[in-house]
Amino acid sequence: MASRPSSTSRRLLGLAAVATTSLLVAACQRAEEAVELPPRPVKTVAVSFSAEDTFGSLVGDVQPRTETNFGFRQGGEIRERDVDVGDRVEVGAVLARLDTEDAQDAVRKAEANLFAAQSNFDNADQTRRRQEQLYPRTISRAALDAATAQANAARAGVDAAQAAVRVAQNNLDNRVLKSNAAGVVTAVGGDVGQVVGGGQMIVRVAQLVDKDAVFQVPEATIQSASRDVRVEARLLSNPNSKAIGAVREISPVANPVTRNFTVRVGLETVPDDFRFGSAVRGTVQVAGDPVARLPMTALFNQGSQPAVWVVDPKTNTTKLVSIEVHRFETSDFLVANGLQDGDNVVVAGVQQLRPDMSVRLLGAAK
Repeated sequence: MASRPSSTSRRLLGLAAVATTSLLVAACQRAEEAVELPPRPVKTVAVSFSAEDTFGSLVGDVQPRTETNFGFRQGGEIRERDVDVGDRVEVGAVLARLDTEDAQDAVRKAEANLFAAQSNFDNADQTRRRQEQLYPRTISRAALDAATAQANAARAGVDAAQAAVRVAQNNLDNRVLKSNAAGVVTAVGGDVGQVVGGGQMIVRVAQLVDKDAVFQVPEATIQSASRDVRVEARLLSNPNSKAIGAVREISPVANPVTRNFTVRVGLETVPDDFRFGSAVRGTVQVAGDPVARLPMTALFNQGSQPAVWVVDPKTNTTKLVSIEVHRFETSDFLVANGLQDGDNVVVAGVQQLRPDMSVRLLGAAK
């Protein structure tokens, strides 16, 4: 029967196993240290400090400052419409015409009534003059007064008939719709053969002289902004094309859905490519402390303190720098202190970095 090993022997065997394991782990660590890892590629952006843009960047569109709806003063059937959307019109240009048969008949009737009233007055006036010659030899004072009153009534009838002719003629003239300003047609509200009512919009004309840039501005910005600021508007399709203007109108009521306020900026010296409906980006530069804008992907938390990884250009190694954040936005944040102009800040893969790690800037030579 085999004898069991003593407790002392078992302790010696355990110590030997531990020593062997330690030697193996140390050998593996030395092997890993012998392998030199290549520089990690990183994406960086250069820090640039500038005065804070109070409004941020708002996108709006170009709209006419003055847009007029033209309509007939009385209803009728449209016989002609001389313009379409996009047509240029000058002052006095004919826009549309109504049917004129009834209006012409009314003018002829008024003119006939005027002729009858004039004839009646002529007869009454001749009678009055004869009565004046006969008074007081053969007629009484009462007969003369009656002749004079009849002549005055006839004179009033002529005045009323003349007024009726003017009204009828104006009604006829008003059946021709003319533009009182130069501009471009932006909408039409009636076609040939359509019966329209008085005051209904038939043609809308936008004046080309003055243009506005219209933006939807958040309530917080409206409360803190001044109406004296200058706004720079640039076309989204051509950023080199720009116009400067001042706030001309702020809507007193917010949009019930977006809770934004409509702000109209009167543009000065507007380029020709600022067409109605063109999208523009408006900015307002307000003097303030300089800040640097960085994407949210660059932010790294060092405990409770925000920080970013900065690449040393001499050694191409990383270091963690604590920063002071001025404001957080949707996809960016503004840095007030902690960085310098020209610092290369890592903006991708910051969670994989550690201090003094060797990195390679993307796009640089290997």
